[in-house]
Amino acid sequence: MKRILAAAAAVVIAVGLAACSSGGSGGGSSDAGSGSGQQKTLGIVALVATDALNKAVIDGATEVAKKDGWKVVVTDTQGSVDKANAAMTTFSTTQKVDAIAVMAFLSSALGSGLASAKAADIPVVSWGGELVPGIAATTSAEAVGKQSVDDLIKDFGDKGSVLALTYHTGVLCLYRGKAFDAAMAKESGIKVTRNEVAIPGQVNDGTNFTSAWLANHPAGSGPLAIWGSWDEPAMGAIAALKQAGRTDVKVYAINGGPQALQAVKDGTLEQVVWQDGVSEGKQLMESAAGALKAGTKWKQKTINVPGVTVTKDNIDQFLADHPDALK
Repeated sequence: MKRILAAAAAVVIAVGLAACSSGGSGGGSSDAGSGSGQQKTLGIVALVATDALNKAVIDGATEVAKKDGWKVVVTDTQGSVDKANAAMTTFSTTQKVDAIAVMAFLSSALGSGLASAKAADIPVVSWGGELVPGIAATTSAEAVGKQSVDDLIKDFGDKGSVLALTYHTGVLCLYRGKAFDAAMAKESGIKVTRNEVAIPGQVNDGTNFTSAWLANHPAGSGPLAIWGSWDEPAMGAIAALKQAGRTDVKVYAINGGPQALQAVKDGTLEQVVWQDGVSEGKQLMESAAGALKAGTKWKQKTINVPGVTVTKDNIDQFLADHPDALK
């Protein structure tokens, strides 16, 4: 009887140890971390997740992530850098993701978020930010700005007035604005009025700033143009022009979301530089996965995806080449 009881006790102890071991690994699998056999997670910190170009970048990153077996979690900050830092900290500590993609914020403004990611050995990629320590890869933001303003000046001539609808909190718009300023500094005959829009409220601000500017720039007062650092303020400007019955002002924008492309097709937007957000998102996700795998051997890099200038002259061919652009 003693031998039977001893054997039974040994079985109970063994089962208990096995259960503890199983419970430990099971608890780890509930995290999003990169342990063996666990699904990896990309945490995306979006500037404005509903913006067409932001959404395109998210879609591109998500496509590659899902193909490679990752899941994706998105936090919409609505343009708040404080929320961006908080989201990065949450991703690094509570949610324990495997990589972070932060969209359209100045890397130099993400100190606490980058510190949290570094402490957790989580690679961070940036859409449009600078290559500061802690950023594995970024995309170039200034080229499309130069492309847009160069086209404006080419159409416009060397005299007239331009309303610039800017946004310096978002890093993409910041560098587009720098390209705009650099080009306009060489044009002494063009008078520039700059108005900073806010997020949220970017469309309404575009409408209100344009209405006020139109009051001081009546029809026949010379060549007139409006430059939006991205689509949505430009759409607000177009609304103001329609309300005022003005057809003498040319409007330019960057991003090339469905609404902007339709405006080019309708003739209310003179030109938009379409940015291939899906391709940028794909390359950012590939870089995030590559940095995670390479560890300390990874070398920082800048991804440069050129924009496409879309006007009424090439809109039909553009849509034939990019049939999903209006969706």
